Amino acid sequence: MSASDSHSEPKNPDLIWRDDGQPVSVHFDDPYFSVDNGLEESHYVFLRHNGLPERWQGRNRPFRIIETGFGTGLNFLLTWQSWREHQDPNCEQRWLHFTSIEKFPLSREQLTQALALWPQLGALAARLIADYPLPVAGFHHMTWPEEKLSLTLIFADVKDALPNLSGPVHAWYLDGFAPSKNPQMWSDELFHGMRLLSQQSGDQYQGADCPTVATFTSAGLVRRGLLGAGFNVSRVKGYGRKREMLAGAFNRRQGPELPPYALHKPWLLPVAVSGVAQVTIIGAGIAGATTARALAERGIRVTVLDRSGIAQGGSGNPQGGLYVKLAAADQAIHTDFYLAAYLYALPYMQRLLGAGDASNPFWQQCGVLQLAYDDKEAQRQARFADVRALPDTLVRAVTQEEASQLSGSPQSSGGLFFPAAGWASPVDTCKALLDHPLICFEQRDIDRLEKTPDGWRLWSGGHSQESEQVVIASAYHSQTLLPEAWLPLKSIRGQLSYLDAARVPPLNTVVCGRSYMAPACNGIQVLGATYNLRDDEPALRDDDHLTNLHHLADFGPDWAQRGAQGLDLVTGGRVAFRCTTPDYLPMVGAVPDPQAFIDAFGELVRNAKRVPAAVVPDLKGLWLNTGLGSRGLASAPLCAELLAAQITGDGLPVGNDIAEALWPGRFLLRDMIRRKLPKERFRLPA
Repeated sequence: MSASDSHSEPKNPDLIWRDDGQPVSVHFDDPYFSVDNGLEESHYVFLRHNGLPERWQGRNRPFRIIETGFGTGLNFLLTWQSWREHQDPNCEQRWLHFTSIEKFPLSREQLTQALALWPQLGALAARLIADYPLPVAGFHHMTWPEEKLSLTLIFADVKDALPNLSGPVHAWYLDGFAPSKNPQMWSDELFHGMRLLSQQSGDQYQGADCPTVATFTSAGLVRRGLLGAGFNVSRVKGYGRKREMLAGAFNRRQGPELPPYALHKPWLLPVAVSGVAQVTIIGAGIAGATTARALAERGIRVTVLDRSGIAQGGSGNPQGGLYVKLAAADQAIHTDFYLAAYLYALPYMQRLLGAGDASNPFWQQCGVLQLAYDDKEAQRQARFADVRALPDTLVRAVTQEEASQLSGSPQSSGGLFFPAAGWASPVDTCKALLDHPLICFEQRDIDRLEKTPDGWRLWSGGHSQESEQVVIASAYHSQTLLPEAWLPLKSIRGQLSYLDAARVPPLNTVVCGRSYMAPACNGIQVLGATYNLRDDEPALRDDDHLTNLHHLADFGPDWAQRGAQGLDLVTGGRVAFRCTTPDYLPMVGAVPDPQAFIDAFGELVRNAKRVPAAVVPDLKGLWLNTGLGSRGLASAPLCAELLAAQITGDGLPVGNDIAEALWPGRFLLRDMIRRKLPKERFRLPA
């Protein structure tokens, strides 16, 4: 399921509020809670009959729950409360990942009114409501690291969402409206999806890790569906006036089953990792720093190495725009990824750096105005508006007059305005990320890696150190550290120009045209950056300053007039090198062993639709997070969360479509199928 497949955003449900305050769905003619006691019923059905919290005791790794029907969030909050009450201080790497699917999400106002019925959950409800996502189709990931907890909320139909989910899953909450009221949900697609997801991890079918299921209904079609999906289920005593309900566990052994890699795309299966205690990260820019923080928050000790220091490369600019440029239908996966990343990054930055108001020196949510500065850009924005009708609180089209008011100076065009976006200091962001008791930073140059039986040896001159798990997050230098891998990265030079803020018009928001500018900071107006392909010149150039000044015309007549003053307006600048990929999406995940991959999946050269049933031969213990380009502030937090989930064996915070689009082996696979891999480096199939 891709959010842009349907191009329609979810609709809030029509509700009737009963005299006792309980909501009833008009469409399904069914209440959201038990008429007796919704809180006690949820505890009895979902926690007790999935063996929770007993299964959490002594667990030092992630535990995943998947729910159908988020509704008011009652089951999630009750599970959160139980999780809090059963902490185990000896299990530093415990993590609860709750994933829920909802086709008709309540509005924030409806959610607030419904949860007011349960004052005993008030503190947790307030935290959920504060982070509750906008009504945008697709995956929404939320984390509360201090609680060792994450929530992935998917606004989609169950039949579309399940095929896009990843394993593992340890407990199923089958909620939603009654089968007689909502037969579309209790369908063959539901049970087939459960069967596939319940056997994504080949080592999961023992003891406490065996997937369990519980549901309030005892309907025959549900029982038969679960039995057919491989679950041993029984009718047990129901709650209150309900005579029976269903509960059971997955039993893969009750029929001949293919291995997981024969049922799923092999490169989307969880990598077998257990007991990760320490990880070394090469690179202290925004990719490495967010990755270090995500792992440390999961209880893993991290050593970060960088030859130049913290955020001294592409992440060293004084200001960076925290925003995204959303594409139209021909680049749907880009929009799906960057939209999900942007919506995750905003509360992430608030948690890390505080409120993004005008008094914050590290980041400010002053809004971002993407101007329709020429006909091509105006047409692109119009096409996007035709494809996606997003909430105004996320992005809205503005007229020329509105653009002038928002920016603080006359504009020649309208555009798109992102009211919650803004700018951040990448250096301060990286320093704040690395300020964690489980993170150690060392300024050291790693010039090569060497595989060992137990992991990797990292060489720095004549000295070395070993690490079982290594993440390479060193931008274009990643290619140098992994010469055997197939990483077609590109380095793109960018030059910023610093303008004297006292000699230019005041700016209220970040504005974007062919260049971008943020509101002045410390007396400097940052303008840029140029986009120089195949250019490795590190020194500042007047020609590039002039290019930036020429782009000031995009920001209205007052700025065009200042740009005409030439180099006298420039007080300095900075050169940095972006790292991008051929498809302009990051590379995040395990790194395949290229020749072993070609040997295992060479059949795809003859038939690209027939994926061999084989395990992906990865360079064990080696991970990649690079190629973030010029949108790292927006994309890095979600990329880091994705990588942390992969390293710890958790379910992913994004859909399989996005995980596959970011997979580091995608170019190896593509170029193998197209027979474009160099024969002097690889042994290709005949």
